[in-house]
Amino acid sequence: MPEPTQQPRHADSPARRQLDHALTALAATTPGRRRYIAEAGAEYLDQIDGRRLPLGYDRPFPAWDGARNRSDAYRMRRGCTVAAMLGLSVRPHDEYFPATVRAIITAVDAPVDRLVTAARTTGAPAAVALLHLLAGGAR
Repeated sequence: MPEPTQQPRHADSPARRQLDHALTALAATTPGRRRYIAEAGAEYLDQIDGRRLPLGYDRPFPAWDGARNRSDAYRMRRGCTVAAMLGLSVRPHDEYFPATVRAIITAVDAPVDRLVTAARTTGAPAAVALLHLLAGGAR
């Protein structure tokens, strides 16, 4: 009889499947492509989160029109680039895509965040940077 902690993991929602696929595809790319994907994702999220106006408009879309904003950001703010580079099949107005893009950016920034945390906790940022370079982290 299997223990409760050993139950098989399964993707039970479209959002989870999309996220799993995106993170798996991201892990298979080069560091340069990961950074490019994260930059494109940040541009997409700037419009989604209201930090940037829709391209060609002088004011944001109304709050009740989230699908239109997501669709415009997907087409005009490189959301389609993120999806294409990771092999994601998403619609421009997909409600789960912004959360997936946030997870992608977090995954790309995670090694940098760990280095910053290590530098702060040790109080020796130069030593942490040197160890990172000696370990081959600056490829």
